[in-house]
Amino acid sequence: MGVLLNVGSPPRESKASDSVHELAFLQCLSGHSRPSHPISAVLYTPDNSSYSSVLESYIRNLRFNTPATPKLCLIITATHESHKQAAVICSKKHGLEIKIQSGDHDYEGMSYVSDAPFVILDMFNLRSISVDIEDESAWVQAGATIGEIYYRIAEKSKTHVFPSGTCVTVGAGGHFSGGRKEKMKQVDLQ
Repeated sequence: MGVLLNVGSPPRESKASDSVHELAFLQCLSGHSRPSHPISAVLYTPDNSSYSSVLESYIRNLRFNTPATPKLCLIITATHESHKQAAVICSKKHGLEIKIQSGDHDYEGMSYVSDAPFVILDMFNLRSISVDIEDESAWVQAGATIGEIYYRIAEKSKTHVFPSGTCVTVGAGGHFSGGRKEKMKQVDLQ
């Protein structure tokens, strides 16, 4: 999907300052994305009719779909490398946390719920996979799923395999970076 921006918490001075902050963030994003791939083309705000359905598509646990859950006011679906770069640059510039989502398995809400202002960079649309059997390597974008990787390898070879998980809808970005262990680390520390 894309980038989500929560400016609902902590409380701001006024609605006017929220609007100024949102506008500055949007201008920053536009300024750091390529004109040939305008980030404005993949933007959802609460005024957009698709906003609610896009937002709810992130939520895997109904405990986080309540009126008390901090609501997000901006969703940007990253479809180009420059969108990722813009999200990182502008989030840092505007003091926002970044949470990255690449697949379908965030039941703890770690990538779409926070009390602090945050940005979610969702890699869902960035799912290219290039397999080179000769040098036994593959280039995989973070939004590709484990199942898609298995499929692309099988297209090229009947003898090569990729040892990984058994749930084919897990995103490569979270899986490879150890996202599956993050919640386990938190539980272990408590």
